[in-house]
Amino acid sequence: MEQKNEVFENWWQANKQKALAEDREYREAVETYKMKSGADWLLFGIPVVTGIVCVQHLPINHEILRWVASIAITVVVFVICVYVKSLFHPHRPISDIEADVKKRCLEEYLRTGKLGIQEGRSESK
Repeated sequence: MEQKNEVFENWWQANKQKALAEDREYREAVETYKMKSGADWLLFGIPVVTGIVCVQHLPINHEILRWVASIAITVVVFVICVYVKSLFHPHRPISDIEADVKKRCLEEYLRTGKLGIQEGRSESK
């Protein structure tokens, strides 16, 4: 059993992206991160504008500190915008989907002794 798990882990590391690409739920979750509409561009443009405004208007006399504070504010605003976007496109976390695909592949390997996703199994939830 230990050796089978090691063989599977080696296969998973080499074929992880292919196995995930065959899963419909994973593809849909990844697709939601792509910028498709004007609202998406706006959500990702807001941090840039915020950073530029902060550099110009922060009441910090030291130039380097002003840039560091501006970068930190931009990162925080970016995280908030990604969170807001995720609220409009609810799906399970990608890490959960990845764990399910890996578990399904492992179960298939332990049951059949064959490595890989069987056709049809990857399309089901």
